[in-house]
Amino acid sequence: MSARQFKVPNLTDMKMLIHSTFGITPCTWQLQSALHQLEKKNVFTISPTGSGKMFMFWIPLLFNNNGIILIVTPLNILGKKTHNEAK
Repeated sequence: MSARQFKVPNLTDMKMLIHSTFGITPCTWQLQSALHQLEKKNVFTISPTGSGKMFMFWIPLLFNNNGIILIVTPLNILGKKTHNEAK
């Protein structure tokens, strides 16, 4: 079975589609993190609570050809919050 194929967008295209889809303009670090994920690179991000770390995991969903992203969180409440916001 082959891996799903998709075109990795540039940062400008990502920013425009994200803004038109979510109504939010992402920060540069969110775009760069999402881009690295789409390039199948490992990503490790440290930022304060409420800064938008979960958003950087949603961004690749717009570009990965209906693929799946698995998000593992150690906190049940964070998992429920993420699930509800993604609906």
